[in-house]
Amino acid sequence: MLICSHRNYTPVSNDRKIDFKEPLEILMWLDAALKHEKLKYERAPIGSDVLPDYEMAQGWGYVVAGYSLLEQSFKALLHVRGKPVPMKHSLGVLFRLFAPGDRAVLREYYTDFRATARGMGAFPFETLDDFLENLDGDANRQGTDRIGSFDWRYSPIERAQSRTMPTVSIDCLHEIIYGSIQIVEAVHTGKYDPSRSTNSWRMFRQRELNLYRHWYLARANSEGWDELGDRLEILWGPDYRRRYDWQVFKGKSAERYFCELPEDPTVPVVDKREELTGFDAEAEFRRTSMIWRPPRTG
Repeated sequence: MLICSHRNYTPVSNDRKIDFKEPLEILMWLDAALKHEKLKYERAPIGSDVLPDYEMAQGWGYVVAGYSLLEQSFKALLHVRGKPVPMKHSLGVLFRLFAPGDRAVLREYYTDFRATARGMGAFPFETLDDFLENLDGDANRQGTDRIGSFDWRYSPIERAQSRTMPTVSIDCLHEIIYGSIQIVEAVHTGKYDPSRSTNSWRMFRQRELNLYRHWYLARANSEGWDELGDRLEILWGPDYRRRYDWQVFKGKSAERYFCELPEDPTVPVVDKREELTGFDAEAEFRRTSMIWRPPRTG
């Protein structure tokens, strides 16, 4: 078998410095690249085939781009944290250089996505650490780096050099890239908590936009709304972590939450989950002659 020159490269000195762009430019590039990769993946999904290799070939471009974007998002995070950035491709090595808090947030992104995204429950790697170890593949011949990304990059014409070809979920790659970008942005701007952008939180915000705002608007225009009094309304849940969507009304104020229910609520609890399941916003708005605006999709 022909062995291309990349299999026998001379290790690059770790003294070499990466000439990083400004953080805002880095964020723009990473964010735009990820959004376009997701768009391509959505428009041209991988179809099932009796030949597993054919399925892998369909996903080749997404996987190669995903490896590169994940490596670069990891290096961007190290850079904005003021840490030295090694000239390595090993995702596990880069990940272990993160501060414990950043590792914990990214592990939560992975665990949450695996628990909440459709079809991900059977993905074989239970932790992000295991997934990255698998992606890295075996050590190269010099023992200076790992070759999992190269195994995928050259897979159309070469056999893998790792004992086992890395197993890849494109969706998981995209999710960890997304989480890394959120942390980079949070570090640079200091404006928000990246742990509030996991898949569970994004799904909660979609329920707020596409369901709750229509439901409460219709109810607020119905007879007797002003007479309901203080209360806690359960809207959805529980999820895998016993979190619910719920809203508390006290006087003229209202607060919505996505978390566990309080053990000792100070107001009456009303379960609205069944009512919400049967809610038809378009029909309700026609009945009350209100203007119907369809749910947002993104």
